Amino acid sequence: MKILLQSKKTRDYVNQGGGWTWKQGRAQVFSSGLEAIMFCLNSRILEMQIVCVFQDVAKNFKVSVTDCRQSS
Repeated sequence: MKILLQSKKTRDYVNQGGGWTWKQGRAQVFSSGLEAIMFCLNSRILEMQIVCVFQDVAKNFKVSVTDCRQSS
């Protein structure tokens, strides 16, 4: 399984250089969902989703990343 981050708005993926790519094969692969969430929070990027990619495409799924912290 590969764990990727994708913009909900543009459908681009975060790449290894911290930029964006439309190609799934060039996307940064995260070691866990938590690492992907922390990347979003630390980078202060919104409107993201975690994309879990399996060899069997029928098993692929997406999970929205939501920042539940209250701003002060």
